Amino acid sequence: NEMSKKPMQLVLFLFMIEHITRICRVLRSPGGHALLVGIGGSGRQSCTRLASFIMDFTVVEIEISKSYGKNEWREDVKRMLTTAGGDGKPTTFLFTDTQIKLESFVEDINNLLNTAEVPNIFASDEKATLGEKVRPAAKSAGRV
Repeated sequence: NEMSKKPMQLVLFLFMIEHITRICRVLRSPGGHALLVGIGGSGRQSCTRLASFIMDFTVVEIEISKSYGKNEWREDVKRMLTTAGGDGKPTTFLFTDTQIKLESFVEDINNLLNTAEVPNIFASDEKATLGEKVRPAAKSAGRV
């Protein structure tokens, strides 16, 4: 709590610790992603935040406002993808059902999970810039 920007007052119990270890295992796997389902107030966000802290991941969460629309969504997703992919920072994208303002948000997340990209989100010059950012890491991993 002393190191966090959002301190959490938690009571840890065995069932919660088991969930946190499962989330940590998912985060540790390459390209790992999870869909956490449960009733409101069951601790999904708290477990995810704690597991992300344990694994040294940055938690990214969008802020929805009344004027939040498709353009703002696309910019937030671009920023998150650039941080996670381009900068190579381990990132947890925390998205709740209350943040679904447009159906296209769910479609973009579906595309991201299934194909690892959101169609037409980056312009060609932005793609080239990202390609140059990831080239050294890809080369050292033997993928280029």
